[in-house]
Amino acid sequence: MSEIKIPENLRPSDPRFGCGPSKIRPAALQVLAGPGAKILGTSHRQKEVKNVVSRVRSGLSSLFDLPPGYEVVLGNGGSTAFWDIATFGLIEKKSQHLSFGEFSSKF
Repeated sequence: MSEIKIPENLRPSDPRFGCGPSKIRPAALQVLAGPGAKILGTSHRQKEVKNVVSRVRSGLSSLFDLPPGYEVVLGNGGSTAFWDIATFGLIEKKSQHLSFGEFSSKF
């Protein structure tokens, strides 16, 4: 099997943009290698992971000053997974939205 080569003119000028794995800032890697390393690769059901998720949800709720009854929803997956979940789980009757490209056109 031959190796696939992407022509230079089709590659993003900044390798952090495009599909697939992205570059990670060295500072973020240091955090993962430090305190975050003990939860990487563990179950999402572990108490420590649940505590991190709870703190993130609480912090985002405070940051956005959400009104009572609103929740922060976190999940893994790409934009397609999010829009499927949002469409089938969050909209009761109908929605109004605008499409400005690939991401928003999925909704």
